[in-house]
Amino acid sequence: MAGGDVAQRPQYLGSDRLDDLARMILELTTELWILKDRTIVLEHLLAEHGVVSPGAVDLFQPGTDLAQSLRDEREALVRRVMGAVLTSDERLALALGKK
Repeated sequence: MAGGDVAQRPQYLGSDRLDDLARMILELTTELWILKDRTIVLEHLLAEHGVVSPGAVDLFQPGTDLAQSLRDEREALVRRVMGAVLTSDERLALALGKK
């Protein structure tokens, strides 16, 4: 390979599009599990230490600043999940705000 050449991605499911979809699903599942795991642990610790009663999280209504932070985080998650089909260089460019 010459200096700028990039090796082809391996193909597992017989189609580049299917492989892209599988990468997206794997990325989404990874993100989902991280969030679910952390949420369960945090809610357990908060309830265990009497900081919040069980169910309080379900009733919470975020203020303006927190609502904006949640929107920003949601958009970042969508970019990561949808970006799973991009090449490494394309993902890096997006992360650096160059695209």
